[in-house]
Amino acid sequence: MSPSNPTPRQVKATGARHAHGHIFDQDGGALFVHLHRESGLAHRHYVLRPWQVRSLAVLTSRPMLLIYLLAVVTWGWMAGQAARVPVLQQRIVQLETDAQRLDTLSAALAQLQARYEQVQRMLRAATVQQAQAAARDTSAPIPPSPAGLGGR
Repeated sequence: MSPSNPTPRQVKATGARHAHGHIFDQDGGALFVHLHRESGLAHRHYVLRPWQVRSLAVLTSRPMLLIYLLAVVTWGWMAGQAARVPVLQQRIVQLETDAQRLDTLSAALAQLQARYEQVQRMLRAATVQQAQAAARDTSAPIPPSPAGLGGR
């Protein structure tokens, strides 16, 4: 052991994950990322500082993944509701048009009913007048016909 590193980090040899540490281990320091092409000489080299590694660890944790899933489901529901708006607006316009037609039809029906009642009153009055005239005719004595006086 060197004086600059007084205590070595304990490594368990029970599995690959424990033997080599977790990729987002906070005590691991900076994270070096090397990217190489399968063919060719192109490569990249990235160094992630400890705070960036901690941020990645938080962003890829299970609670955050659940929050992401919840956000996607919520956004999907809201997008579905937003997609319904034009359909509902069309339906409202159609219902308003139907309501105007019904108002026009009900006004025309009211006028026709008023005319029908007026005709019925006129017919009843004519019927009553005919009945009164018929009653007057039957109550008056029937004059003898000229043929009946000396006719046989």
